[in-house]
Amino acid sequence: MLNYKRRGNGEVLVMVHGFLGSLNIFSDVMNDLSSQFDIVVIDLPGHGQSKIEKDSYSVYDYANAVAEILEHEGIREATWLGHSMGGYIVLAALEKNIATINRAILAYSSDLSDSNEQIEKRSKQQKQISDLGVKEFVDEVIGAFFSENAQNDKIEFAKQIAYQASPEGLIIALESMKSRPNQHQFVEQMSTPLLVIEGTEDKVVKPIITSNPNVQKVYTDTGHLGMLEDPKKFISAIYKFMKNV
Repeated sequence: MLNYKRRGNGEVLVMVHGFLGSLNIFSDVMNDLSSQFDIVVIDLPGHGQSKIEKDSYSVYDYANAVAEILEHEGIREATWLGHSMGGYIVLAALEKNIATINRAILAYSSDLSDSNEQIEKRSKQQKQISDLGVKEFVDEVIGAFFSENAQNDKIEFAKQIAYQASPEGLIIALESMKSRPNQHQFVEQMSTPLLVIEGTEDKVVKPIITSNPNVQKVYTDTGHLGMLEDPKKFISAIYKFMKNV
């Protein structure tokens, strides 16, 4: 089973990190959120303290691994929040009814599949990780996750989290993102209330564009890691969504 932490009381909020993350990526928002909600944060395979249990993972496999933890904890329903790759996992769980999800939050994520250009880029990144290791890869790419005015201590914090990932875990994660489905039509038609949090300076993912009235949008003046750059706005968006929907 994956490594996880549970803290707080109230309605259950499951938080799934993205590529190069771990449950600690939510450290700056955990205390506030756990004062209102029952928070479950999880290390995905090969990230943080979680081991790889399979040779490969699809986004559906990741979703099932998250659902296994909820079953172990006796949690029957929850709101799921996914950051970046975690958002792809949340959509996968919704699509296949892998768990009972009351509401969903996609933070700095996308509903699109990879373009041919993105697939080629991820393949090159897989080779780079295999050849040079995690640290050199992280040092090269992490700057793109932040806005131009991001604080150096936040960037260093994100680096330290990313360094904990195993090369195999990152390579598997990249493969899962390359093969994930296009979920745009699913988002257009879904009835589950959905909050989309987007960064005005996010250079990593393309914005989610939808006319679905069940989808709300909130913007932070951040890059791809808004929970680090502007935790107050991130927390406020979640509070408002959870309390009013």
